[in-house]
Amino acid sequence: MSCPDIPPTVTAYLDGATRLLPLHARATTRRELHANLHQTMLDHLTAGIPEAEAWAAALRDFGPPTRTALGLARTHTLPLLLRALLMAGALGGAASALWTHAAPTTAPVQEARP
Repeated sequence: MSCPDIPPTVTAYLDGATRLLPLHARATTRRELHANLHQTMLDHLTAGIPEAEAWAAALRDFGPPTRTALGLARTHTLPLLLRALLMAGALGGAASALWTHAAPTTAPVQEARP
């Protein structure tokens, strides 16, 4: 997403903040993050700060891109991981049930003692 009116520092921030996301979520999340950064920049701009400084202040407000990337990854990938674990548990339970029901049953044998 390279737009002429987005400062290079903001583009670098967006790249860093969305790098851990799955591809299907990356573009949408990047647009939403850019919109939030832009609104924060406008808030600083209306306070009388020049535009370049307002962008820098907005980036400071959002924190390091690595921290943002970890938070976004947790939000977007943890549900996928939980679904995979639930599916594995369900399949494992079904396999276990089939295994125990398919096993031949034998009568218990008692040992004769003198």
